Amino acid sequence: MCRPTNGARDLGFTSLLALARQGEHGALTQIYRAYQPRILRYLRAQEPDMADDLAADVWLAVARGLGRFQGDEGGFRSWIFTIARHRVVEHRRRQQRRRTDPVPDERLDHPVERGLGGDPAWLVVERVGAQQAIEAVVRELPPDQAEAVLLRVLGGFDVAEVARIMGRTPGNVRVLCHRALRRLAARRSAEAEVVAE
Repeated sequence: MCRPTNGARDLGFTSLLALARQGEHGALTQIYRAYQPRILRYLRAQEPDMADDLAADVWLAVARGLGRFQGDEGGFRSWIFTIARHRVVEHRRRQQRRRTDPVPDERLDHPVERGLGGDPAWLVVERVGAQQAIEAVVRELPPDQAEAVLLRVLGGFDVAEVARIMGRTPGNVRVLCHRALRRLAARRSAEAEVVAE
C-alpha cells in the first residue's frame, strides 16, 4: 500500500488513484514514490545505461494512460511493470537498428587494459552494492530467464502475473525461473569448488 507523503491524506489506493487522475499533486507524488524504486531497479537490471531515461518514459506513459486505467493496486503494479517491459523492448529494437553502441561517459574515464576490458579495480568497484549484484546475476542468465526472475523478485509478481506481463504461459514462466535457479546454483557450486582447491 502506498504511504502518504507531502500532505496527501492516508487514503486507500482507489481514492488515491482517483485524486491522481484529477491532477492532485500529493496523490501523484505518493504513487510515484511508492513505485519508482522498484521500476528503476527492474530497468537498471535490464538496461543499466538507459534505466533513468526509460523510467522517465514509463512515468510519461503512466501520466497519459492514468485516466483510462481500471483496476486495483495489484492491477496498477502489473500495468506499470508491463509499460516498463514494453519500454525495454522498444529500446532494444532501436538499439538493434543502430550501427554503433554508445559508450557511457564513466567508462571513458578509466583506462582499458589490454585483454582485461578495463581497470580491475574499477571492475570490482562496479560490482559493489545491491544493484551491481543484480546486474551480475542477470548477466549470467539468458535474457528470458533474467526477465522472469527480475519480475518475480523486483516486481513481486506471482507466476500468473509474470506470464501475463511477458506474454507467456504460467508453465513457461515456471520453467524459466527453475532453469535460472538451477543455472545460478551450478555456477555458485563451481565457484565454491574453485575456491576450495
